[in-house]
Amino acid sequence: MKSVDTVIKNGKVYTSRDLFEADIAIRDGKIVGIGQSEYFHKADEVIDAKGKCIIPGLWYPHCHFRDPGLTNKEDFESGHRCAAAGGVTFTIDQTNTDPYPSNLENWNVKSEEAKKKCIVDYNHYAAALVTEEIPKLAKTGTIGFKMFNTIHPKEVYPYISDLAVTNHGLMYELYEAVAKTGMTISVHHDDSEWVKWMVTKEYLNKGKTTANDFHEAYQRGFMYGHGMVMGLSVSLYIAKLTGVRLYVLHAGMEKEYDIELVRHARSLGQTVYTELEMLPYLVDKKRADKYGPYAVPWGKDPKIAWDLIKNGWADVALIEHAPHTPAEVDPGWKNMWDIPLGLLGIQEFLPIMLTNVNRGNISLHDLIRVTSENPAKIFGLYPLKGAIQIGSDADLTIVDMEKEQKFTKDMVLSKSGWTLFDGETFKGWPIQTLVRGKTVMKNGNITGKPGQGKFIPRKVVTGEVRK
Repeated sequence: MKSVDTVIKNGKVYTSRDLFEADIAIRDGKIVGIGQSEYFHKADEVIDAKGKCIIPGLWYPHCHFRDPGLTNKEDFESGHRCAAAGGVTFTIDQTNTDPYPSNLENWNVKSEEAKKKCIVDYNHYAAALVTEEIPKLAKTGTIGFKMFNTIHPKEVYPYISDLAVTNHGLMYELYEAVAKTGMTISVHHDDSEWVKWMVTKEYLNKGKTTANDFHEAYQRGFMYGHGMVMGLSVSLYIAKLTGVRLYVLHAGMEKEYDIELVRHARSLGQTVYTELEMLPYLVDKKRADKYGPYAVPWGKDPKIAWDLIKNGWADVALIEHAPHTPAEVDPGWKNMWDIPLGLLGIQEFLPIMLTNVNRGNISLHDLIRVTSENPAKIFGLYPLKGAIQIGSDADLTIVDMEKEQKFTKDMVLSKSGWTLFDGETFKGWPIQTLVRGKTVMKNGNITGKPGQGKFIPRKVVTGEVRK
């Protein structure tokens, strides 16, 4: 073997199926050796991972970095600092920016901002809004297309008419156009008319506007619930008619009826993927009452999530990263129907999940499958990404499963500056994040620089992701 840049030695290497003790050699950003370091050439850098676990770097396919246009909430640089701190090596950004990346001009505006600011590797969705633009946007290397099939009852950002596709005819045309590209369309589903009717009747007309009132509406399925299932039922049929590859966002939000619909669609031969929103399973009533308008989905039985992951019905799992500032959220204590609804999670997610690995709720193998391997396969970049193999990019996260540390508000790297997990002690932490062999985070310190992250264009779809 020729000389290498970096060797990671003495660690336990985990994949979605295997565990073995091995050293990893890296050259020019690629994994070039897996074995015993005594057989490698001398490296410029040696990382001693004794007592630590080495896992494929996490993917985060549901990021709202708010760049361009809404950067008071977040931008690519601050969002990527959170990503690096959380052991994330690849991000996918959403489309509700200003302007929307729904045509080539707007796509290029967003791409230029990302190029200057990103620290880890990345791609971003194109907005599925204009049928004629789909084939043009597909040529950019975009990871896929995103659709908002929803409008907020009071048209609060980002669920506004300009960004929404609620007309079934237009939805059909857009699905058909995406299907012709062979790409995936990721959809936030809803039945906006039903939701608006019920919310107006049961809450707005009765002056029930507080955070507690909103939480009650959520528990009754009027927000992030029944409407999502209704919207998905229509979407699945249109996806069947057009043959599009459908990626279901916010899966598992309403008594898992959406998962049952997906099971049926798969039994008919449809290609449908699920992204499990983990926050409802991690936030209980006590936490929701404490954080009020900051706690949007909450109160589901965590065992359901662990079973969905274990049984392969959750293809991807995460906490959506959708920051808003306290100045925007705080008015929600009195009137939550007038504020933007947000979640944070990219920095906290891995410590939360590693804690649950230590508790025996989920295996590290399954965690890797739904946070790295599966998303890389779904979005056509496996095994370039999402794998620890010879020839793969050296996107690696070193974790200390024994490290116990309290997560506090002053550790938050997001511009929003808040967390639902202030004061929570986690056992299991990422201690080093490497992107293409370069360390971007070590012991909580961000060492990666803006512009170091690389746009990775979509390659080809590699097939099945489930067990």
